[in-house]
Amino acid sequence: MNRRDYIKNTAAALGLSLVGVSMSEILISCKEQAKLDWKPVFFTNNQAALIAEIAETILPKTKTPGAKDMGVPQFIDVMVKETMDEAGQKELVAGLDAFEKDVELQYGHSFLKLSPEKKIECITKIDKDKPRSGLSMWGIPLENDPPKPTFFKTIKGLTLFGFYTSEDIGKNILVYDPVPGEFQGCIPLNGQNAWTE
Repeated sequence: MNRRDYIKNTAAALGLSLVGVSMSEILISCKEQAKLDWKPVFFTNNQAALIAEIAETILPKTKTPGAKDMGVPQFIDVMVKETMDEAGQKELVAGLDAFEKDVELQYGHSFLKLSPEKKIECITKIDKDKPRSGLSMWGIPLENDPPKPTFFKTIKGLTLFGFYTSEDIGKNILVYDPVPGEFQGCIPLNGQNAWTE
C-alpha cells in the first residue's frame, strides 16, 4: 500500500468513526432534554422533571408552598438512590416509563405538556384506580403475600413524606411543637393553620 492510499483509508476510517459518534448523538438529542435547576443523582433529567411535575401536581403551590418549593423532587431522587435496592430502583423506573406511555396513549401528550387541569385529572384517575394497599405496621407486612405498591403509590408516599417532614413545613405551616415538652391541655392557636404535638 502506498502512502496516498494509507492516508485516504485512514481519513475514511476517521470520518466513519466521527459520523458514527455524531449520528448517535443526533439520535439521542432528538428526544428533548428537560431543563432542571438542580442535578439529579439517580434519575435522568427527563425522569427527574417528570417526577417533579407529578409531585407538584400532588402538592401544588397554593397559600402554602408546593412540592417543588420544598425540594421534594430532589428528596425523592436521593431517597430512591440511597434507600432502594437495585430491583426496587429498576421497578420504579419501569413504572415511570409505563406511566408516561399510558399518559401519552390516553392524552396524546407527555405528562409534562398537559395542562394543569389535565394533570390533575390524570393523577386523580390513577389514584382512584390504584389497587388496595397491603396491611402493614411500621413497614412490616401483616398479611401473607401482600399486593406490591404501585409506581404511583410509591411516588405519592415519597412526595408526602418529603413535604411533611421538611423543616420549613414543620416550623412555619404545621407549627410543630417538638416532643418531649411539657403538657399543656389548652393552648390557644392564635390563628395558625394546624397544631401538631
